[in-house]
Amino acid sequence: MELPPGKIVGGIEARPYEFPWQVSVRRKSSDSHFCGGSIINDHWVVCAAHCMQGESPNVVSLVVGEHNRSAASTVRPTHDVNSIFDKVNYDPRTLENDVSVIKTAIAITLDINVGPICAPDPAYDYVYRKSQCSGWGTINSGGICCPAVLRYAPLNVTYNEFCDEKYTSESIYDDMICATDNTGMTDRDSCQGDSGGPLSVNDGSGIFSLVGIVSWGIGCASGYPGVYSRVGFHAGWITDIITNN
Repeated sequence: MELPPGKIVGGIEARPYEFPWQVSVRRKSSDSHFCGGSIINDHWVVCAAHCMQGESPNVVSLVVGEHNRSAASTVRPTHDVNSIFDKVNYDPRTLENDVSVIKTAIAITLDINVGPICAPDPAYDYVYRKSQCSGWGTINSGGICCPAVLRYAPLNVTYNEFCDEKYTSESIYDDMICATDNTGMTDRDSCQGDSGGPLSVNDGSGIFSLVGIVSWGIGCASGYPGVYSRVGFHAGWITDIITNN
């Protein structure tokens, strides 16, 4: 099983602040991007547990309002981390429960360029819905991380049974959701450096919901669906962590 630390393969360069919930998760020592994340309110970011394993609040920072990592910006606030909560039954072997929530030390200032993404409907499976995965991950499997400008890839949510058929040596669990390019799974995908970032769905009126968190896959755009942690499945746990912390 190959974990995507991730860039977007076959993607499109995003417009500035097109995905205002997008977060760059970085290590303070080098200011280096290593995972993505999504703002869900002014103190909390959702990420993947496999990104945050072994990390502590004092070594991680969250950059919001980022677009071009190599350009000067008056937006791009950097936030220290107060606490990190990985789901306790996260399994690094199967990637079940691959979800983490991160609390910022001070509130994120929300505006037109920096804002939260909506929660998904836990009762809806989103199968056949058009979606988009965004991030600064590599543009090909095993490529050098990471591109300067945020990219995104249009994808289609597929049903778990199809995904399970493709992954003959791994299992797709109920807490996972899969998405593909619908053209043989060799054109578009999340990749190394995109991990922890958002798979989002537009409801048609411009409201985006976070349906998945970039989790794992075999290669990138290599004939297999991308596998994401299903946010609706974990919504109750996420709410409990936020409410009690």
